[in-house]
This record gives sequence, structure tokens and C-alpha cells, in this order.
Amino acid sequence: MRFVEEVALNFERQGLFRMAGRVLGWLLICDPPEQTFNQLAEALQASKGSISNVMQLLVPAGIVQKVSRPGVRRDYYRVAPNAWVDLARNHTRYYAAFKNLMDEGLRLLEDKPAARRERLRDIQALYDWLAHEMPELWDRWEREKEAP
Repeated sequence: MRFVEEVALNFERQGLFRMAGRVLGWLLICDPPEQTFNQLAEALQASKGSISNVMQLLVPAGIVQKVSRPGVRRDYYRVAPNAWVDLARNHTRYYAAFKNLMDEGLRLLEDKPAARRERLRDIQALYDWLAHEMPELWDRWEREKEAP
């Protein structure tokens, strides 16, 4: 459970719900890898309401999958295959959009002192760089992941 709590604290440091981190931490190491709602609540010593709230965040985000088994009336939850890669890759699409937003801010401030524009310029430069570099980085990830 120490690992589970460390994952939870890491999530909390990133501004996310600690319980979401607990659920993910548990789903990363539990056996079997698919857990029922009740198994999650019992393992994490959490209320069913807490688990329910977290699943309303994690399932639509694509991080956790809800699966069923033929002939079994309850649902199971597991970490979605490639969840972290997909989550990180999906953030890539926001880089260009945020860079464009900073461009708009710079246009609005074009006749203002340079010091006032500097805050936007720094962010614009970062997101411009990320928008250009991340596609190649993702391509490299795929190549290296598939390499023998």
C-alpha cells in the first residue's frame, strides 16, 4: 500500500484528486489486474461514494476501462492499455492551440511596453517549441518502443 499512497501523493502534487491516484496506484499493481467496484473499495479502505466519484473522472478520461465478463453481472475496472502514452500524447494537441492563444495576447499588447509582453512571450516560445518538437519525440518513442 506504500506504493499506492506514493502514487496518490504524486497525483495530489499535480493538482489532482488523491483518491484518483490511489485507484490508479492499486490498479497498476493489483492481482488480478481487473477489480470490481467492491474490491477497489475494500482494498483502498474507501467509501463506495469516493470510488464512484473517481471512476466518473478516470473512465471518461480513458485512463481506466470498465469491462464486463460474459455471465457476470458486475463490472470490472482496469488500467486502460496505453493509458499513459495516450494521455501524454493527447496533451500534444493543446500546445499549438495555447501558443496561438499567446500570439493573440501578444497582438493585443503589441503597443505596450516590452516588459508587459515578456510574460506572454516566454509562454509562447515554450509552447511553440513543444508544438514543433513533440511530434518527432512521439515518433521516436514509437520507433524505440518497437525496436527489438
